[in-house]
Amino acid sequence: MRRPHPAALGLLFLWGAAVAVVAVLAGRFWIPLDDGTLAQSAERVLLGQLPHRDFGDPYSGLNAVLGAVAFKVLGVRLMSLRIPLVVGFALWLPTVWSLARGMVGPRAALVATTLAGTLSVLAYPAAMPTWYGLFLATWGCWLLIRWSDAPRRGLLLAVGAVAGVATLFKVVGLYLLAAALLGVAWRRSDGTRAFATVATLSVAAFLVVLAVLVLPRSSAVGAYHFLLPAAALCGGLVARAWTIRDADAVGGGGLGALVGDGAVLWVGALLPVAIFLVPYASSGAVGAWAEGVFLLPGRRFQAAASPPGPLWTVVPGLAAVVLAGVAVRLSREGERRLATAVAAALALALALDDRFGGAVMSALWYSARGWIPALAILCAMRQRRLDGAGFLLLVTAGLWALVQFPYAAPAYFFYVAPLGVLATLGAVRAGILRAGPLLGLMASVYLFLGAGYVTGVAASANHPLQAPRGDILVPAADAAVYDALVSAVSDHLGAGALWAGPDAPEVYFLAEAPNPTPTLYEFLDTSPFSAQDMEALASDHGVSVVVVNTRPLFSPPLDPETLETLVSTFPESRSAGPFIVRWRSP
Repeated sequence: MRRPHPAALGLLFLWGAAVAVVAVLAGRFWIPLDDGTLAQSAERVLLGQLPHRDFGDPYSGLNAVLGAVAFKVLGVRLMSLRIPLVVGFALWLPTVWSLARGMVGPRAALVATTLAGTLSVLAYPAAMPTWYGLFLATWGCWLLIRWSDAPRRGLLLAVGAVAGVATLFKVVGLYLLAAALLGVAWRRSDGTRAFATVATLSVAAFLVVLAVLVLPRSSAVGAYHFLLPAAALCGGLVARAWTIRDADAVGGGGLGALVGDGAVLWVGALLPVAIFLVPYASSGAVGAWAEGVFLLPGRRFQAAASPPGPLWTVVPGLAAVVLAGVAVRLSREGERRLATAVAAALALALALDDRFGGAVMSALWYSARGWIPALAILCAMRQRRLDGAGFLLLVTAGLWALVQFPYAAPAYFFYVAPLGVLATLGAVRAGILRAGPLLGLMASVYLFLGAGYVTGVAASANHPLQAPRGDILVPAADAAVYDALVSAVSDHLGAGALWAGPDAPEVYFLAEAPNPTPTLYEFLDTSPFSAQDMEALASDHGVSVVVVNTRPLFSPPLDPETLETLVSTFPESRSAGPFIVRWRSP
């Protein structure tokens, strides 16, 4: 690693191997609702529709546009959506390496990059917009660190543009913009009372907004995961603003520089948004886009929520970070002995895990999920040791962790885990943690967990979907259900139209039948689907086949009156898993 050319060739080989693994596994596994949403949205854009103007895209719209381009170039099939994701991963991984190498030596950076790559796209290879948000957040953080080293407004403009593009993929891109503003405030601190006062008031207002968003929909555990990291890091920022000495702030810039930098960030963020909204402006639909992007998530919060876990689940993450913090105070030999003891205890506990009902593995997973909040608390307590790069990595990870709110399903952890790895390296560079045997042991454990998760996901998906558009491998049960479902729809659709729901966007795509409504998820509509709506679809749109999802994930099931109308209008039926296909005889 010390020789430039062999090191470069080795890194190129490892990068190619990582991308190859992702490319191979990208065609495995799905969540029908997610892939159906992505595919139907992309197809509708390909047909000339606009997200939020013509249909209810649950995201900001750019992901659907990217999917439409992929369909245009690569063909209308599920795998076409995943190829841009592989390209994005290939471009993202070197940035992870660059950030890691800036914090620690080559060996630790290689371990960190491997861990970050494993705890990412491999865990769920669907082309979700949050993956692109993760890529953009990492690129934005890289640009911010370059700016922190040599403040130039052009770099800030680029950071703002990256945040704007991230927001166009999904509204959570605003968290990157917030992290950038906090990072700029850290860099511009000048030790004056005026700056400290403005920073305190601004940070307080930000935390109030965040608390209003998070607290009404969160338990104490949710507040720990989603509010506490931001509060701790903002507290560290305020403490720095009030206690920094003038000698430490040479080149800080002060309040005027902060205002100018903030304006540049906002201009950069608004530029890609303005370009994206040109077709909306020409058709008078900017209001519809804004409502869909900024107001519609409120309805999603009410219907699609998953808590991060019971109260005890915060303990493993706290314990892991405290243990890593204690190791810094030990001698090298003392740390090796501690790491050996912890490794022996873990080996014994894992050997007995079946007797404990899987509690040991669960605790290890919760230690990984709780790492970022605990790390943010520790680093905020020792903020004097942090430099600009370390704070930027921590605040980006701490705010990006909000992508798990309010739907903290296990897979959502992987959207933020790579930034948690990089934030840990920022703490290592500051001397708050140490890249020694104990942290190496923890990295090995988390790599083991991530690799096991990825292996389980890939192994569970070993049956191809027979539908022409379903060219990926899925679990055998899903393949059987959807193959039978698509066959039944094809047998009876003829020249008629299809209605499928609630929450069944994948049915339209796999059956190659356009959705006659603007709805992807019924719970996002202002009024519930009714018998009158069904009668109107049958008469106005020529619906000849309906597919009833009896177990919708988010929306409520159809009410009895609507079901009675369906049965009388479409008397013939066939079941396929949780779906009932109904049609009218000629």
